[in-house]
Amino acid sequence: MRIASVALAELNRMSISSYCAEVSMSNESLPRFLKVAEVAALLRCKRRTIYDMVEQERIPYRKVGGRLLFDADEIIEWTKQKR
Repeated sequence: MRIASVALAELNRMSISSYCAEVSMSNESLPRFLKVAEVAALLRCKRRTIYDMVEQERIPYRKVGGRLLFDADEIIEWTKQKR
């Protein structure tokens, strides 16, 4: 199941941890690498915010062929550290 296919209204009603728990209980998993829009939906923020955090090196990311990619496990761990 891809994050992008989840309705934004559903993401808005869930916290990241409850979403991840729901995904793991249903035997589905996040894709290994997420796109900017998918991370923004997961974190419930604007894509511009993600770009700003990348520019300031505040969020873990990788740049591959000019594209920004985010390791799903790293993002989840990063959110836990930011509490």
